[in-house]
Amino acid sequence: MLEFQKLGIYLNDEPGDDEALAFAGRLAEFANAESVLCMHVRGVETAPAGPAPDYEKLRQHVLNSLPPAVAAKCTVVVQEGQGIAEILRTARDESLDLLVVGRRPPHDQRAVGSAFFRLARKAPCSVLVTPDGARPHFARILVATDCSEHSRRALQASIEIARMCREPNPQVILHSIYTVSYGYSYTGQSFPEAVKAKEELSRRELGAFVAEIDHSGVQFETVCTCSSDPNAAVYDLVAARNLDLIAVGSRGMSAAAAALLGSFTERLLINAPAPVLVVKKKGENVRLLEALLSG
Repeated sequence: MLEFQKLGIYLNDEPGDDEALAFAGRLAEFANAESVLCMHVRGVETAPAGPAPDYEKLRQHVLNSLPPAVAAKCTVVVQEGQGIAEILRTARDESLDLLVVGRRPPHDQRAVGSAFFRLARKAPCSVLVTPDGARPHFARILVATDCSEHSRRALQASIEIARMCREPNPQVILHSIYTVSYGYSYTGQSFPEAVKAKEELSRRELGAFVAEIDHSGVQFETVCTCSSDPNAAVYDLVAARNLDLIAVGSRGMSAAAAALLGSFTERLLINAPAPVLVVKKKGENVRLLEALLSG
């Protein structure tokens, strides 16, 4: 069962607010969520300006934007607190399973994507970031994997979402990106031979990784790409297949590659043309969050 029972939607009068409502509304429907908190928090990407919004007008807009069954469970709050810290505090206090926030398009100069990376890194739950203009569909999902336990959690969540989406022919693509190091020539291989050997290794790892995953009910595919730019490889596949959502685990690579994962996820949240779901084990970094919020 999809473990998104307590959802938080965060609005801040920026492009992407309506998309956050639309995506959260559909996910709450799929998961039969028990509660939905919608909070207006000022200053997520830019410094707050002007008066706080009219509460009743905001409340009506939120309730009218959500499916009726979801709206009936929704609490709307206009919060005077500002920025990422307020989102993190309410996510902790309300014990949220998923928080959803909209953002400007990737190449809007006013966008500050690093704010969303900080949010995804520090949040005590999964995070969905939806760019302005995205359509709330979940039938075609790409899962970027490093074959870690965190990636396994992202894959399982994606399969459940695709099954529940009530769209025809749901599809989940498990995407592994590998590189061929410059030292391949010392092994006596040509570059094509080195690429072939690395792809065969990647496919064996993927086979072992998905061996115990139940992907019935969805069209399931594995794709291996040789690329020195993992983000570009993901964007190319999203564009070529017209995919709806990118899902990643929160972390999980080896210590030597941890910095790369952070960079990869950050660039996804800044530049991805599709919504990005960062799947986390609930409460996995709650001690760090407590320290940050008490400091």
